[in-house]
Amino acid sequence: MRLFIFTFIALFFGSMGAKAQCTGTTISVYDITADSATISWPAPGAVAGYEYAVLPATSPQPTTGTVTINLNVRVGALTPGLAYKAWHRTNCGGGQYSSWISLSFSTPCGTPATINITNVKGDSADVSWTQVSPGANYQYFADTLSVNPANGTNVNTNSTRLKGLLPGKTYYTFVRTDCGNGVYSPWTSASFFTKWTSSINSTVPTDAITIYPNPANDWLYIKAPLGKVFTVNIYNYAGVLVLSENGINRNTINISNLQSGLYFVKLTGENTLNTFKIEKH
Repeated sequence: MRLFIFTFIALFFGSMGAKAQCTGTTISVYDITADSATISWPAPGAVAGYEYAVLPATSPQPTTGTVTINLNVRVGALTPGLAYKAWHRTNCGGGQYSSWISLSFSTPCGTPATINITNVKGDSADVSWTQVSPGANYQYFADTLSVNPANGTNVNTNSTRLKGLLPGKTYYTFVRTDCGNGVYSPWTSASFFTKWTSSINSTVPTDAITIYPNPANDWLYIKAPLGKVFTVNIYNYAGVLVLSENGINRNTINISNLQSGLYFVKLTGENTLNTFKIEKH
């Protein structure tokens, strides 16, 4: 009888000691991208292996996981902009497992890396950007202001054509990924300069109006039909207005205060618009 009781006590407390050794460890999540992450944990000792799972944050605790003998794994096929929980437990052998341990993390909403501007004209331009993932949705916006917009136009492709632009202007294009459920990536931006148009409904032959010298130093001279009245606007190469004279009917323009560089001179008259590119020394 005493031998039976001693044996029972030894087996009971021996099994309790075995179970006590089957403990979980901490878990880490790092190298998180829009669709993948690495999870790892330290080794608690000599064990049979581990189980892990990565599930949406709203999912319940798993009953089983993916078996591994490694101390870290790379998990892919995640959804951008979604909250997750990484789960891990230790397989101590003999059907014994530690309790599940979890750590919350979120995948970033993938941001378009590069914006390409091509086929730029006076009133339009083609815009494309790197694809975040197949089937991703985006928003784009274009403006002459460089401030990030609040919202943009929704598209389900990674390219679009901007129309209705003004000639001789610097435009800023913004693109971001729409990850759904009101989650968006940060904006990516790029700038471009629309081309100038040479004339609009000109009633004066182009060769009848000229500006000289080019390059110029302090003065520009306008050669035009006698009595022709122009509004003169001079823009720098970024499209910023740097000099303006209204109702000019003389043939000289003082540009001595302008810095050296390239400029566009726009002469606007009745039913006439002429633009010249000049260099200031």
